[in-house]
Amino acid sequence: MILYMRDWKIVLVILLISIIVECLFKRDIEPLQNAKGELYLLLEAPGFDVQELNMSKKIMDPLIAQAKFDKVIVAANSAKYKDPVADGHIMTEQWDNQLVKNLGLPVEKWVFVCCSSAVTPASTLINNLISKFPDIKGFLIDSEDDASSIAEFVGIFKSKGSAYKYSIVGGLRNTIPPVSQYGITFDKFFSEVYIEGTNELDRIFYKGVNKKVGGATCVSMEKTAIDAFWTGVKSKLGTNDFIVPTVCGSGDCQELLYGNDCFDERLSNKNIDSLLNGNSSGIKNFAIWYGANQQFSCEPARTCLKLGSTTCAKNKNCTWSQYKNNPDTDTVGVCSSLPGNWGCATTW
Repeated sequence: MILYMRDWKIVLVILLISIIVECLFKRDIEPLQNAKGELYLLLEAPGFDVQELNMSKKIMDPLIAQAKFDKVIVAANSAKYKDPVADGHIMTEQWDNQLVKNLGLPVEKWVFVCCSSAVTPASTLINNLISKFPDIKGFLIDSEDDASSIAEFVGIFKSKGSAYKYSIVGGLRNTIPPVSQYGITFDKFFSEVYIEGTNELDRIFYKGVNKKVGGATCVSMEKTAIDAFWTGVKSKLGTNDFIVPTVCGSGDCQELLYGNDCFDERLSNKNIDSLLNGNSSGIKNFAIWYGANQQFSCEPARTCLKLGSTTCAKNKNCTWSQYKNNPDTDTVGVCSSLPGNWGCATTW
C-alpha cells in the first residue's frame, strides 16, 4: 500500500512538472506570435555609397530600429560582382557596412541580382555567389529588369527550390505576383509606395507638404500626414507580411504629381524615424530603397537631359553617360545630373 501511494506521488509530481513546463513554454512562445517586424535594405549598384547616406551617415535611430525590428535583411547589389575571387569585397562591404552595424540588429544576407548576359549568365552569377557565400538566405530581382533576364533568374530559383527565399520589387501592389506571371511564387513583394506619382497613396502622403527646397516640394512629417500615410498604406497594401511597404532613402525618387511641381520623395533618416514612430497600423515589415542618380522630371536633371555630349561636359551640374538610354529619344547616351544635395536633401 505504501509503495502504491509513493507511485501515485511520483506520477503527480511528474504531472505537475509537465503542467509547469507547458505553461512556461507557452509563455515563451507568445512573444514570438507578436514578433517585431523585419527591416529590408534594398541597394542599387553603388550600395551604401550614395550621396544622401554619405551626408547623413545614418540609416535610422538604432533605438527605433531595435524597438521595431528583429533583424535587418541587406539585399546587397551584385551588379559589380564579376570575379568570385577578386570581387568578394563588393558583397561583404554591403552586408558588413558600418551603417548596418550601427543599427545593432542581427543581419541576414540577401542578394539583389540583375541583368543576365552572355558575359555573366544568371546561372554563373548565382552559383558563384552561393559557392563563395554559403550563408546567403535570399535573392531579390527587379520587375523592371529585362523579361528574358527575369526568366533566367526564375529558372535558377526554381532549380534551387526552398533552400532560399525569393522576392521581387516594383510598383505598388497588394498581392504576390501570380505564378503565371513569372513562373514562381515569391516569398516577398516590395511594394514601392513612393514611385506611383498619380495614385491616391501619394496624394495622401503629400497632402500636408509644407515647404519647398531647391525647386522641390518635400514630404511632410507632420503627425496628420504620417497617420494618413499609414492609413493609406494599410488600405492599399493590407497587413500581410509578404507585402512590404517600401520607401525611398536615396536616388531617383522624384515625381511630377501636380502640373510642373517636383515632389522629392526621398526620406532622410530623421523622416524614417518619424514615420516608424508614428506607425500604429499593425504593419510590421518595412523596406528602404537606396537608389542612385535623379529623375529627369526635376532640376538639374531636367536641364541636363536636353544637352548633348559636348554641351553636357561644359555644365558643372551634369555628366555624360554613354551607355545609358535617353528616355526622350530612346537612343544610347544621356546627359544626367551629377550627384549632389539637390532638393530636399539640402536640409538634411
